[in-house]
Amino acid sequence: MLINEVTQITEQNAKGAIIFYGGRFQPMHKGHRDVYEHLVKKFGSNVFIATTFRQKAAKAHGVGDFSEDPFTFDEKKKIMTTMFGIPADKIINQNPYRSEPSVVGASNDEFATVLVYGEKDAGRLGGGNILPLPNNMNEMTPHSEGKVYYYVAPLMQGGMSASDFRMIMATGKDKSGKPRDKKKSFNDFFGSFNESIFKFIEDRLT
Repeated sequence: MLINEVTQITEQNAKGAIIFYGGRFQPMHKGHRDVYEHLVKKFGSNVFIATTFRQKAAKAHGVGDFSEDPFTFDEKKKIMTTMFGIPADKIINQNPYRSEPSVVGASNDEFATVLVYGEKDAGRLGGGNILPLPNNMNEMTPHSEGKVYYYVAPLMQGGMSASDFRMIMATGKDKSGKPRDKKKSFNDFFGSFNESIFKFIEDRLT
């Protein structure tokens, strides 16, 4: 049984919530890291990073095309654990839009599902069984009752761009064509430097 930070009072309500922070994370940057830490501080230990490696991306890799989704799930996980110290068991190979408590070993009859979205996606949410996180989390119902809740994550680190970082690592230039130092850009992106991860990313993108 998972340790729960959210306690429920009545039997018809959920015992707690499982939080799924989803994204492509190609790769995760320090802004994503800050969101994850914010979520852990707010919700406790039941926060999971949900990401996948799409079939389309796997086919592209098969023909040597790493332009759009250069990193597999296992590679993204390695970057997260190495650069940010995120526990490996908190990173799951799962489509966040199809997540439910059972995928992390919790009961759908006891736990609510909370999906975390960035601000750019928030306008597309709502309606049906997708509801904003209530102010009183004791009002949430278990996943099996047919409701899913969402929480809009705050913007961290000024909205960093993984695609801009990939361009610099691939070409040594930013999107305007201005030369950029790869190692400095790597340090700015992750908040620290790791030679092996730097070399891995550079080799993959060039």
